[in-house]
Amino acid sequence: MPFIISSRSRRTVRLGFLPGLVLLLAGLTASFAGAAEIASRVDGQVQIAEDPANPDSYVAYAEFLRNNGDLKEAEEVLEIGRNKATSSPSLLVALGEVYEAQNRLARAESVTREALALNPQYVDAHVRMGEIYFRLGWPKSGMESFRTACTLAPEQILPKVRIVGGLVEQNKVAEAEEECLKFISETDDNVDLWLALGQVFEKQDKLREAFTTYGQVLTMDPDASEAYARQGRLFCRFGQYDAGKSACAKALELDKNNMLAHAYMGIACSNLGDTENARKHAQIAEAGGMNMSAVWKKIQ
Repeated sequence: MPFIISSRSRRTVRLGFLPGLVLLLAGLTASFAGAAEIASRVDGQVQIAEDPANPDSYVAYAEFLRNNGDLKEAEEVLEIGRNKATSSPSLLVALGEVYEAQNRLARAESVTREALALNPQYVDAHVRMGEIYFRLGWPKSGMESFRTACTLAPEQILPKVRIVGGLVEQNKVAEAEEECLKFISETDDNVDLWLALGQVFEKQDKLREAFTTYGQVLTMDPDASEAYARQGRLFCRFGQYDAGKSACAKALELDKNNMLAHAYMGIACSNLGDTENARKHAQIAEAGGMNMSAVWKKIQ
């Protein structure tokens, strides 16, 4: 889906939900002490060898591998855990994410459905299923999954953000704005809901409102890389390329892997005649899945 949440939150979402929130539904598995932080393959292998029945060890090691770009190895680790560890919906959801990252959507759906069979109230699985349905082109089913997650855990933010994004995905932008404002009114100030509102404004070409909204995000969290990146994008749309470059530089200072910031840094630099940096950032953004044709046309 095109809607994303802040970079710091995304890292947490792969393991559970947003920072500061806890999973309310622990699943049908036994209580585990969790896995210690993994800094190397040796760490991951040792943890699994010490407690092969603990699914958390497989999930943590697979997360380390994913962060290092080793999707196939992460898949292999999780498949081993699926067979050897105590049954765990969180392990199955993690495996589904790895399949989804490889565009193996049928497998992703199957294994995520298996997680829901273990625990029909597992919120993370409902959110993941919703995202898979959208990628399969089944938005109605996707929205049902997001709303189920929101009903099960009304205090969690991610399902609400996904509901707003799902409405935008279906071009129901006015409804998305109304829903997002409702969520904001019901919730203490939350960066991710305000970021979603800014994107809704952008979809309606309410660019000044979007820019102000991202400014609101930065008053709540001065380290919100995504807000700087989106302001950088808007500066570029306004033709203010120096300001766009500065905003994207700040975003990348906070999160060197922010692909939106790399993309618009490339666009800003290409319009400022800085061909070397335009090419550098465009290549990074393109490797991250962004379409950088605007830069290549400008500097060729």
